[in-house]
Amino acid sequence: MTDHFARWGALPPDRYMTRTQLADLDQPREPGGPVRATVEGRDGAGRRATFDLYLISESRPTRASAAQLAAAAARRATGTRVCEQCGARPDLPCTRVGDWLLCRTCAHIDMLRARQKQAAEARARATAYAAELLADERLTVLHVGYTDHGATSAGTLRTPSAAHLTALDADSQVLLDLQVRLVPPRSEDIPEGAIGPTAAATATATERIRLALTGRIMLVWAADSLGHLSNSEALDDGWPFPTGYGRRHELCHLATDWRGDLDPKTGQPCPAMPPGRADRMLHLLQRIASPADHYLGQAPPAGQK
Repeated sequence: MTDHFARWGALPPDRYMTRTQLADLDQPREPGGPVRATVEGRDGAGRRATFDLYLISESRPTRASAAQLAAAAARRATGTRVCEQCGARPDLPCTRVGDWLLCRTCAHIDMLRARQKQAAEARARATAYAAELLADERLTVLHVGYTDHGATSAGTLRTPSAAHLTALDADSQVLLDLQVRLVPPRSEDIPEGAIGPTAAATATATERIRLALTGRIMLVWAADSLGHLSNSEALDDGWPFPTGYGRRHELCHLATDWRGDLDPKTGQPCPAMPPGRADRMLHLLQRIASPADHYLGQAPPAGQK
């Protein structure tokens, strides 16, 4: 049974080539064995296609003599065997990238530089966005931490036993500090003081959350931060969190754009790590909004620290 790869980037290095790639080698070769794998990609017309792959180790030289190879090289109108940036002479022809013929490494570096430029533009947008949030007097930074409730015998994670909600305003003033029970009252691992759906306190969990957050915009780490609360009976008298356009914002996207840390293999942004507490979320938002955190290895202008 042949292996199948969903994209070219998933191929193990220097193991497989198509028949065309083998023929395009500086010292051309041909398949010496059966099709060993397939890969999905796009053909010369940009259409989705599946390509047969052969083991390089099973390939063999074509019948072309050294004289024939030299004559073929002389007939080429332009050279495609020398990278115009680093001078490498790869086995396969160089790839045209813009005005340059580049080896695979230089083409990859060119792609990464383009992604870094895009990341710098995303960082500038993140800074402006964070500054707008901090300037809004309605801002609430909400962190939701869940208490681990273990796993089943099959290894499936159980619903967390409780959620700890902490909300701060832009001046670090505590608006809400509340533990909400998410499981039946006789369950294990329930933190002391966690409020249930029929709490005998002065106000239910829903009422206390609504009192703290009504009329505000909310910054959470990610969209799923409130996931377990949405399925909880502890909030059975109406969803108390701000909803609607522009009322909820996610710090994870801002932080990822601001960091601009790219995977060196794919050029895709590496997801930012969550701060873990409301005060650290607010601190991170302040850093994202601060121009002093954006100078590339240089001291900020006088008066800024």
